[in-house]
Amino acid sequence: MEQAKRMRARFSEEDLRFSQNVEIKESLETWQKVIAAAWDMTSVAVAFNDMRHPLGRTPETLETLEEAVLSVKDEKTLKVIEEEIKTGIRNFSEILEGARESREKMDRILRATWNRRSELRK
Repeated sequence: MEQAKRMRARFSEEDLRFSQNVEIKESLETWQKVIAAAWDMTSVAVAFNDMRHPLGRTPETLETLEEAVLSVKDEKTLKVIEEEIKTGIRNFSEILEGARESREKMDRILRATWNRRSELRK
């Protein structure tokens, strides 16, 4: 029985390999670019899911920190708070800039995809 399964699988592969009805439409390079981009987008989605909860807590955390500033008695503590906030501003600015630029490119690619699909249907 195991041998029969292997034979069926071998015949299927051979049928596909030698079929004259299979027409290759995309180049290997095109598929490699598409797959690489898809993996990058998946990585971004996974990273965003990891950041979703910390980002959701950020407004509350900042409110708590702002209230704590009023009770600080040591200037060194204020310096630490200041440096952490400056780092946060730099990080958030970089995230926003990258997100804005990426969103603009995604919109452009989506429009190009729709246009190309329309051209192919003609």
